[in-house]
Amino acid sequence: MAYEYVTDNNLYQKQTYMYSEYRGREFLKDYLDSRHQYVDSIKYKNDESESVSREEGVADPVQSNLLLILRKLESGEYDRELTDRMNAYTKSFEVRKRIYSGYDSRWKPVEGAGFENYLSYLLFADCLLHMYENTGCLKYFSCLLKVDDTMLSVSGHLSGNLTGYLRTIIVRELEIFEQLLCKNEIDLGVTG
Repeated sequence: MAYEYVTDNNLYQKQTYMYSEYRGREFLKDYLDSRHQYVDSIKYKNDESESVSREEGVADPVQSNLLLILRKLESGEYDRELTDRMNAYTKSFEVRKRIYSGYDSRWKPVEGAGFENYLSYLLFADCLLHMYENTGCLKYFSCLLKVDDTMLSVSGHLSGNLTGYLRTIIVRELEIFEQLLCKNEIDLGVTG
């Protein structure tokens, strides 16, 4: 059975991960196959296109906020306020499986807020990677997997720069996954 959490468009065909059947090592192999297939399908250009694209495409307050959080994380500025903000984004995504262009004070989407700006998801994924690396907290990695499933489901709609940015995020996700396998002494009998 193939990895089933990447549909035609996860923004509209939301996944219900918590109701998933346990499939053990075969599930993990399917997951790895889906990620490696995407990474291998994208011609990699070793340049700074993902850092340029993430700043050039910022279009709303949420993207600006995520970019600010990302810059702070990249520079080592890690504090309670940043953690609270990331926890709010994480909780909102876990509930709705979307990143909206605007939220009210209770972290509910404001009326008319859009959710199809792919840069928002990539910035959020990048922030989640940094949060996991800073804390080792698996809730950030778990959320990252779901965000990346969503992005893979719409990968055919991404511009060249965003495709490269997603590839970079997936590669980093796979590195963390491999570390977790090693840490927990899990051998899937595959090489990546």
